[in-house]
Amino acid sequence: MNKENISILCGGISTEHDVSIESAKSILKHINKEKYTPFIFYISPNKKALLYKAKNKIKIPTEDSMKDFFTEVIKLKNMRMNINALHGKFGEDGMLQSILEFLNIPFTGSKSNASALCMDKYRSGLVVKQIKEIKIPKTKLLPLGSITKEYKYKKENICIKPNKGGSSIGTIFIRNQKEFKYSLNFLINQFPNNEDFIIQPIIKNNIEISCGCLQKKNGTFIKLPPIEIIPKNSQFFDYKSKYIKNECNEITPPLHISQQLSNKISKVTIQIHKILGCSVYSRSDFLVKNHYIYYLETNTLPGMTDNSLLPKEAQEKGINFTELINFIIKNS
Repeated sequence: MNKENISILCGGISTEHDVSIESAKSILKHINKEKYTPFIFYISPNKKALLYKAKNKIKIPTEDSMKDFFTEVIKLKNMRMNINALHGKFGEDGMLQSILEFLNIPFTGSKSNASALCMDKYRSGLVVKQIKEIKIPKTKLLPLGSITKEYKYKKENICIKPNKGGSSIGTIFIRNQKEFKYSLNFLINQFPNNEDFIIQPIIKNNIEISCGCLQKKNGTFIKLPPIEIIPKNSQFFDYKSKYIKNECNEITPPLHISQQLSNKISKVTIQIHKILGCSVYSRSDFLVKNHYIYYLETNTLPGMTDNSLLPKEAQEKGINFTELINFIIKNS
């Protein structure tokens, strides 16, 4: 049997560079090597690139071996499919997708328009608000440097996070005036480009839920069960809870909501995927309180590490990691 060349796009220029590498490692580990010959397309933080044939492990290229991104990206035309395992800026926000679309290079996941929309938490929330079963937390959008001038902090618990970010990087819970001032100073140092942040009230005593869906080429869906997220040592599903093993209990199907509500979330996740124009697969995040479903965001390139949510949901449906990768390739 002739094997097909498949590349795994990873690395990138965003703060989620290392997470992307972990996703790529898991994909390389689980991809069917009897069917596919895997290649790695590594993008460095300064946007140089290198395509190379993969062995058993991902090797980060040396700086002097890297090439100009646009010179190297043309080589992806020789691949049967290019698995996008990038996260965050440039990889997940529609920019890379636009380049690949222009060059007529096949890639997995959503197209550029849906990717850009979903990366924008504020505007995608406005679209999802049309779904009657969904509530959206009251949200204010401001440039980070303008928050102290334009947002009057009241004695309330709030969450501040980047409007176009992922992996909970830059997400901070604030409970008093002292934390408010300290957190803003910290974020301004961490995010010097004055990007937009959103401010939302904290919904206390919530149940944190995530749910993915898989879309076939013919437009039909595989409905996945939601997964309940219970961090062990954090206030919320932060970076540590997401990527360090045993830092979080992830239960699928959820333990603390009814089967009826669980089914409703699976159904709504497909509606969100459709209304945002996503393709192949996505994962949406929610908070549940008093049977109300609060929408947070949709990930068009959800994590694909061994500890990630989407593979765990697929496994609960009887789809192992190798079969999930096959599905994504086949339906892209």
